[in-house]
Amino acid sequence: MKPYGMPARSLRARLFLLVAFSALLIMPCSVSGATPPPLPSLTLSISNDTLSGDEDLVISAAWSRDASFYRPPGSVDVLIYSISSGSPVAGYTILEDDRVAADDTTRYFRGTVPSSELPEGKLLLVATDPVSGAEARALIDVIEPGPDYPGVQAKRYAETAFFAVAAILLAVLVAGLGLLLRRS
Repeated sequence: MKPYGMPARSLRARLFLLVAFSALLIMPCSVSGATPPPLPSLTLSISNDTLSGDEDLVISAAWSRDASFYRPPGSVDVLIYSISSGSPVAGYTILEDDRVAADDTTRYFRGTVPSSELPEGKLLLVATDPVSGAEARALIDVIEPGPDYPGVQAKRYAETAFFAVAAILLAVLVAGLGLLLRRS
């Protein structure tokens, strides 16, 4: 039912609107058929899946591509999560291993994580290629926490609190500057 005083739409206008709306619905479906390039392969290996407090964790990663167009990364990021709580424990960057010859399609990375900085319990290591986003995972079990873990954990909390306070202060300063500029 049309409102009073409004002319009725003609059949041509209705057909045009129907065709235009149909075209809008069909176009994105046919355009979104492109697929991203295949991800490179990232393989993670660890020195020992059970650690005590006196041995360090040696992490090795192998990056390879067959048909991928992603460039080789200069490093691999490793995040360590606690399985019991699901919270992040630590983050490390593993650099390329210069001792192993690398070509254009394969790169090797190697790094050491001090077990003194790890908490007790089962941990999940997630290695990520920062260029393509390819991931590899491994589980480790730390039998006893390292002697430096409480101090390292306190330092991480202090750094997090510092950055949070710095962000809040920056927001307050920007808001104050905005108020000063508005008044002048």
